Amino acid sequence: MDHSDDHDGTSHISLALPRKCQKLEVPYREQQKQKQAKLEHAYKDIMKHLKSKKTVFVGGPHGLQARCAHTIKVHLMLVVKNKHGFKVASEMVAETNGFAAKWGGCQVCGWTCEWMRTRMLPVLQWGWHAKISSLLDDPAIVSELRTFMHSNKWSMDPQKLAKFMNNELLHTEATKYLEGLVQTEMPQGLKRYIELELFPHIHMKVGRGESLSTACRWLHLEGFQFMAYKKGLYFDGHNQPDLRKKGVGQGLHQSSIICSTVGHLEEAARTIEYSKNYEGYWNGEMFIVQLHDKIIPAFECTHGPGYQVLFLIDNSQGHSAYADDVLLISCMNINLGGKQAQMKDGWFIDAGGKKVIQPMMFPSNHHNHPNEPKGIKAVLQEYLRENCDYTFETLKTNLPKAMASVCLSTICLWEHRMHRWMNAYRSGLETKAAQLQVKEFSSRKYRSHRRVPEIVACLFN
Repeated sequence: MDHSDDHDGTSHISLALPRKCQKLEVPYREQQKQKQAKLEHAYKDIMKHLKSKKTVFVGGPHGLQARCAHTIKVHLMLVVKNKHGFKVASEMVAETNGFAAKWGGCQVCGWTCEWMRTRMLPVLQWGWHAKISSLLDDPAIVSELRTFMHSNKWSMDPQKLAKFMNNELLHTEATKYLEGLVQTEMPQGLKRYIELELFPHIHMKVGRGESLSTACRWLHLEGFQFMAYKKGLYFDGHNQPDLRKKGVGQGLHQSSIICSTVGHLEEAARTIEYSKNYEGYWNGEMFIVQLHDKIIPAFECTHGPGYQVLFLIDNSQGHSAYADDVLLISCMNINLGGKQAQMKDGWFIDAGGKKVIQPMMFPSNHHNHPNEPKGIKAVLQEYLRENCDYTFETLKTNLPKAMASVCLSTICLWEHRMHRWMNAYRSGLETKAAQLQVKEFSSRKYRSHRRVPEIVACLFN
């Protein structure tokens, strides 16, 4: 308190206390810098979001959500670029879009603050409120309809449905059947059930009945929709964990070794993050590197010297590997040059029954293509020069030999294949469908991924 004396000798007591300084945890200027940085980051993010081709707005590119996104962009631009106040800029944006300054400015401020906090655009509720009540909103009726759909009583052809579920249909036929199933057969079966069983059960008059569009809409809300039919799997689009399609995102792949004497060899395992944008996908080259660098050293470290190891590899495409110089025609070009493998020498049996070595590479002293791969055409021309002199007498001599060189087992296999083609065409299939049906018999399928065939297992026993 301060005591002061007036000129007349009276004293007065001052009641005003001195102001106290308050120290902020974060200085004011630092707070302003942080706020400005958040605004700049939010402005950059909304610009990226609008320019991205992956952005999908509710209602399309000209819908309400897209307009809200552009409004947020303009608001942040006025604040960051033009240095307007946050509230003043929101009122300017609201008036520009035809809204009242105060009410519209509050809406814009709310949208921008939500974007700065969660990076989420507002989802408008226009048209989402039902104007009339629906029977499909009753939980008891919905439960009855779900039970009926899962019972498969809606099927018009139960035998064909059973074949489809057991993957016994061809790919083309199964795709057409699945599309008709979801778009026609299931809605019609649901419509019959509602009109003939459900309405009489709840004592309601059928009237004009339930339309197919209503049945399709209810099935779509429940998750039943047409999806691609691939790799023998059935997708009905329903939200069930066992029917959900596998995505293409990031994951872990581990190649491990199990020893029959000590169990799991952790030192021999290799784990990669598989994806197109990460370490790629597991292949035979990676397995060979693992075999040399990890598996064999781990086995020698565990068992010591003097032991031999027998590897049993399951049937996986990741284990299909060839040597760099293997004789594989798929790695050769028709003509010279281009990107093709440098293969080792091949061989063939000449007319005299002798084994003739045939190089797959031109020699180093070749005048045009030194040390280059020959290609399929050049290799065949060399073989023809050795076995054909382009005369009619030689053709008459070689034709019986060529026919006699085909063994009886090969003839039987091709005869069976021709019968498959004839049966496919008799059943009315097109060329591609017939080819797929023939391939079902001519290709060997390994349905078990981790089981060694009995014939192979007996050889090791």
